[in-house]
Amino acid sequence: MIKVENIYKNFGKKCVLCGVNLEVCSGQTLVILGSSGAGKSILLKTLVGLIKPDSGSVTIDNVDITKCAPSDLQKIQKKMGYVFQEAALFDSLNTFENVAFGLRTLTNLDEQGIKNRVANCLAMVGLKNVEHLKPASLSGGMKKRVAIARTISYKPNYILYDEPTTGLDPIMADIISDLIISLKKQLNVSSIVVTHDINSAYKIADKIMMIYEGKIIFSGSPEEVKSTDNKYVQQFIKGSSYGPIQQAYRIFEME
Repeated sequence: MIKVENIYKNFGKKCVLCGVNLEVCSGQTLVILGSSGAGKSILLKTLVGLIKPDSGSVTIDNVDITKCAPSDLQKIQKKMGYVFQEAALFDSLNTFENVAFGLRTLTNLDEQGIKNRVANCLAMVGLKNVEHLKPASLSGGMKKRVAIARTISYKPNYILYDEPTTGLDPIMADIISDLIISLKKQLNVSSIVVTHDINSAYKIADKIMMIYEGKIIFSGSPEEVKSTDNKYVQQFIKGSSYGPIQQAYRIFEME
């Protein structure tokens, strides 16, 4: 289980996370919505221990990673997989080497074991016979799936997705959403998904939260999101330029 209690993170005078609380139970998928600059990616990096909050606690499997020793943090991080927004594949490595990278550093598998694991993970994300291809030869959707294969290769308990459908056409975005659901069932993982994709959020989420100006302003089921009278949530899910969130954007007016 992941439990976040009252975390704050400032960069200079700007409060990026301002008293965030959340909880993710075993096997649950939590989706976090929010406009650009709301603090979503900083929250993910705080959950995985890449950024340390100024105050508050992040407890994962009963270990507060904000206070534990580096060796204990590394043990917790080995339970977590992170799918980066732009896939973050190594351009100089082919698909096999990208997926195998974590296996070589985090497991004791021999070469045959690595080959078998890579093949199985690529098959799970719907890719075959692509091991020799480098990222430059892959489509956007293929890169996303290779990144997911790399993440699941060392069997994490938790997967954190940062904008998994960004830059994809609607059909491929839906394929990625189906993949997230499938992996949850097959691997029994808990997931946190940061996204702007409302259709994906409705499809994959057990619970949806919205973060605005560093604070969680809504938490509920997909059906509760659709029916809420929260003006911030309604503006976001409708994609309207009119509403309380517009103050967070710089508006240019034609004279």
